[in-house]
Amino acid sequence: MYSPLPTEDPSSSPQRRSNSPRTPNKKLTTVRNWWLLLLLFVTLLLLISLNLSVRQAPTNPAIKPMPKKNLFADASKNIDILEKENYVSEDKPEHPEVAVHSCSQSISKVGFMKTHKTASSTIQNILMRYGMNSDWNFVMYSSGSHLGPPRNQYSLTRPFSSSWIDNVPWHSMAQEQGYNIFAMHTKWNQQEVQRVLGEGAKYITILRDPVDEFESLYNYVHFEETFKMDLEQFASAYIGGERPIPRVRDYLGRNQQLWDLGMDKEDINNHEAVERKIKQMDEDFDLVMIAEDFDSSLALLSDALCWPLVNMTSLKLNARKKSAIEKLSPKSRKILKDWLWADYMLYDYFKKELEQKKKVYGYQSLEEEVVKLQKLNDEVKADCVLEVVQNSKTLTSDFVPWSKDVLAFKINEEKDYCKYFGISENHFIEHLRQLQMDRLKMWSLG
Repeated sequence: MYSPLPTEDPSSSPQRRSNSPRTPNKKLTTVRNWWLLLLLFVTLLLLISLNLSVRQAPTNPAIKPMPKKNLFADASKNIDILEKENYVSEDKPEHPEVAVHSCSQSISKVGFMKTHKTASSTIQNILMRYGMNSDWNFVMYSSGSHLGPPRNQYSLTRPFSSSWIDNVPWHSMAQEQGYNIFAMHTKWNQQEVQRVLGEGAKYITILRDPVDEFESLYNYVHFEETFKMDLEQFASAYIGGERPIPRVRDYLGRNQQLWDLGMDKEDINNHEAVERKIKQMDEDFDLVMIAEDFDSSLALLSDALCWPLVNMTSLKLNARKKSAIEKLSPKSRKILKDWLWADYMLYDYFKKELEQKKKVYGYQSLEEEVVKLQKLNDEVKADCVLEVVQNSKTLTSDFVPWSKDVLAFKINEEKDYCKYFGISENHFIEHLRQLQMDRLKMWSLG
């Protein structure tokens, strides 16, 4: 406690006061100094304690940290890894009213709606390579490559349900660690996918011009076996003739992109329902890419996920041979465009949205990123692709695509990182599944 001040004698003269000893005041000063030192010491201890608690705070189990040693395993030999490890976009927008875009922390949870015949296999491959190199957990079944109902995962007739993955072998491990990537064919259900991925996820998808997408779907899946005619004839005989058109395999057909994104057959041709769906998607998805603007989409994806551009490199997977692409007459294209009006509402809206994102990013800055990406892709192709083959029977099994109508790559297998650029989708998924089983064994051992 502070010592009380001495009572002053009012009869004392000023001279006497100035010459009298001031021991009580010195004592007071000493006590105060000790109190100040004690206060500073306590404050210092509190600051140290807070700093340690922040550093040692447990990581959110739903967000799995990525090992730095694996972050850039796809990087080309000419990339400065140390520079990329501290990646922050410093591009300045072209318009002063637009905020500077930048990222400070890479995203470790991604929900990707894999639409049919939209270059989605290439996006999936990018995500799977990054996730594999980061030792991440993937949402998948213990077999197969789709996420439809467990009893028939390839029949995408019902929206995804989180309960479908309750019985996978790694369920308990995923409950503790969290899932990082959802990237397989499904019928989309935003709420259920969010329930699986948890907080902090980014959601992306990709769209394509609906006539081109439908032509690709028709010939890739061989709709001619169902309708007994090519697409040119189908446009006039079925659409022009107003004949009933069933969905092939119950889930493939008209307005396929909206179907993949979760719309049912009752609403998919309802104008107001389609408008509501587009509005909801605008709220749910962080980036909707456009296949016809693929490189710009990837540059924006790099920024959205805060992943270095080098991780956006790819080979064009599941691209059909020229001989497998059907050239349509202007009349048939017009018939198909009118018939696919709902998918065009979706496509046109997000095409404009992508253009707006490009403007915000800065056209010049984006073009520079596109040029860098194209150069990186050229380096990957020169490094990894020995030959683009028409006859996939000449390849080892890992590189044989599902369809005989698509191009395949003879990969330089002497370079480990090259393999996963050209590996077929199903073989890659099987490899990821085995890695996930290996992680499960390690996790089970504690």
